[in-house]
Amino acid sequence: PKVIGAMVDVAARMGTGAGGTRNIAGTNHPLIELERELADLHGKQAALVFTSGYVSNETGISTIAKLLPNCLLLSDALNHNSMIEGVRKAGTEKQVWRHNDIAHLEELLRAADPDRPKLIVCESLY
Repeated sequence: PKVIGAMVDVAARMGTGAGGTRNIAGTNHPLIELERELADLHGKQAALVFTSGYVSNETGISTIAKLLPNCLLLSDALNHNSMIEGVRKAGTEKQVWRHNDIAHLEELLRAADPDRPKLIVCESLY
């Protein structure tokens, strides 16, 4: 009963529907509260919640690559657009290997400077 009551209360205050990511729908107070609670739970100064898988992929990939100086991004040719956008927004050198062609990926890795940081971006586990 408490959970259902809380859901009804939030729906009355915030509305219902598909919503959207922050860049479309904006940031709302419950999301800020959630981030504060997560930061507190983990003993961190702040937390950031990605409200969609697309934004998570795009932002995560570009941020990690930017944090690695001179990072080489290696991306599968048929990655989801969210991953491709993350690679593009990273602003670092990228190389694309043929879809699911591990031999081609290995060839690109062998040709790269062994001391250079690399980020391999794919949707599969090999």
